[in-house]
Amino acid sequence: MEKFEKYHPILTTHFTLDWLTATKVKDIYALRHDTSIAAMSGRHVDQNIKETADYVNKMMRLIMHNDSLLWGISDRKTEEFLGTFCIWNFNDAKTTAEVGFEILSDHQDHGIMSEVLSHMINFAFAELKLTSLYAVTAQTNLASRAVLTKSDFTPDSNYPGEKGTISFSLTAPKN
Repeated sequence: MEKFEKYHPILTTHFTLDWLTATKVKDIYALRHDTSIAAMSGRHVDQNIKETADYVNKMMRLIMHNDSLLWGISDRKTEEFLGTFCIWNFNDAKTTAEVGFEILSDHQDHGIMSEVLSHMINFAFAELKLTSLYAVTAQTNLASRAVLTKSDFTPDSNYPGEKGTISFSLTAPKN
């Protein structure tokens, strides 16, 4: 598999996905400090901007070691930061991985993730040569469940998730 550090920026019709280091830390902090987004993602809330900076540094180290991929999503016209998208939790053979995403509250329900997820599914299967993708979301996160289902993910009780979550999977198309 290629070095992960080469996979940026990634462009969709309306959005740019680039490393978090290309985004202002204060914008990432706004996302990671939002209690409702953190609750839906099952993660802790960053209490200060230093925690966010530490998170960005940690994620960049994971990218440079081919352990994870995480991009900030921005609008291609305005360059406004909108959220994040990740491919992570790779299996040892790097044939399966989990996807995750977060969108700032003001930008949810505008079709951003439908476009980004569709593009990144193709990227994961064509470029990374993954055979399966997984996603885990809170059972109460109806918006994430809907975007995953719209993108042909199906519920998968075999993939581990925490209590109160639902797991989904998608298998690469056979060529």
